[in-house]
Amino acid sequence: MSDHPARSGPPSSPGIDNELGRVASRPSRSPYETLSPTSEQRAIVLYVDDDRANLLAFRAMAEPQYEVVTARSGEDALKLLGQLREVAVLIADQRMPGMSGIDLCERVRAVHPDIVRMLVTAYSDLTAAIAAINRGHVSRYLHKPWNADELMATLRDAVERYRLSITVQRMQLRISETERMYALGVLTASIGHELRTPLSVVNTNLRYARRAVTELLAPGKSPLPESARSSLRELEAALVDADDGAQRLIEVVEGISLSARSEPVAQQPVDLAHVVRSVLRLIRSEAALHAQLTVDQTAAPQVIGSATRVGQVLLNLLLNALQALPPRPVTTNQVKVRLFEEKGRAVIEVSDNGTGIEQQHLARIFDPFFTTKRQGTGLGLAISRQIIEEMGGEIAVASDLGVGTRFTVSWPILQSAR
Repeated sequence: MSDHPARSGPPSSPGIDNELGRVASRPSRSPYETLSPTSEQRAIVLYVDDDRANLLAFRAMAEPQYEVVTARSGEDALKLLGQLREVAVLIADQRMPGMSGIDLCERVRAVHPDIVRMLVTAYSDLTAAIAAINRGHVSRYLHKPWNADELMATLRDAVERYRLSITVQRMQLRISETERMYALGVLTASIGHELRTPLSVVNTNLRYARRAVTELLAPGKSPLPESARSSLRELEAALVDADDGAQRLIEVVEGISLSARSEPVAQQPVDLAHVVRSVLRLIRSEAALHAQLTVDQTAAPQVIGSATRVGQVLLNLLLNALQALPPRPVTTNQVKVRLFEEKGRAVIEVSDNGTGIEQQHLARIFDPFFTTKRQGTGLGLAISRQIIEEMGGEIAVASDLGVGTRFTVSWPILQSAR
C-alpha cells in the first residue's frame, strides 16, 4: 500500500475473480492433507493490500516457495477464505480503505482461528499494534518497506507454527478416538459377560427341544396324525435355525471377550457366499415384514478372517437398513445385498431406499457412541468398522437424504482359494 489517506469505501477489485479462478482450478483436498509437516504441497499464504504494486512484489518474492493468493481489500480476502480452507498465513496491510487490517484479522480469527495472522504497515502506531494483539491476536507486526530475508524467515516460522498447530489437533483427535475405543472395549466386555450365561441357557434348552421333537418323529414311536407330524417337522426346522442363531450369538460374545483382552481371533478362509446365505436365512422373516429383500450375487469369493464376525457385520448392516425404512407399503421399501468382485477385492454391498443420512452426520457415522436413532447405543457401526479393519478390509458409506444409503465392505480376495 502507498499509505495515502483513506478513500471512501473499498477499491474496485477486478482481480478477485482471477484469484477465485485460481482457487477453483486447484484440486480439492482434505483440510489436513496439505498441512502435514511432511507434506510436499506448498503452504498457501494470503496477502491483502490495496496497492497493486505491493501485491505483485510480494508474489514475486514468495511464490517460488509458497502458493500466494492476493486480495486488494478485506472484503475480497473474506470471499477468498470462503473458497480456501487451507490458508496457512494471512498477511494484511493495516491501513486499507474500508475494512482495516486489524478488523480483518479479528474477523478471520473468529472464523478461521488456525490461520496465522500478521500485519504490515509503514507507520509506527503503538495504539494500532496493541489493538492488533488484543483484537486480532496477530503473531507479528511488520514494518514497510520489508526486508526480503527477514520476511521469508518470518513466513517460514509462521507456516511451521500453523502446521504444528494442525499436527497437535490431529494428535488430540487420535487420543480422543483411542479413549473412546477403550471405553468401547470396556463396555463390550461387560455386555459379553452379562450375555454369556443367559445365552448358554437358551442354547441348552433349544437343543433339548430339538432332541425331544426328533424323538417324537423317530420310527417306532406312537403313531401321530400326518398333520401333527408335519407341524413337528416345521417346528424342528425352526428349532434348527434358532439353535444356529444362538450358537452364532455365543460366538459373537466370545469374540467380544477376545477383543477386550486384545487377543487375536483365529484367521481362516471365509466363504462370503455362505455367510450371506446364513445371515439372510436368519433375517428373512423379519425383513419380510418391512421390505422387499433382494440378493445379487455374481461371485463367490473367499477372504481371510472370521466367518462369525463377518456375519455379525452383515447382520448389523441389514438391521440398520430395515430400521432406516419409513412406514409405507412393504412393496415400496427395498433392501438389496450384493456380493461381487472388483479390482481384486471381494465386496459386499448393503443398500436401502430409506430416509438416508444427513451429510453432516456421515463423517461421524462410525464413531463410537454416535447415533441418530431415538433408541440406540451408537456401537454397532463402530464395532463393525473395528472388525472389518482387523481383517484387513475397508468399510464405507454413501447416502443421499430422502433417497437411501449404501454401505460397502471390501477385502483382498484370498488368491489361494482360486
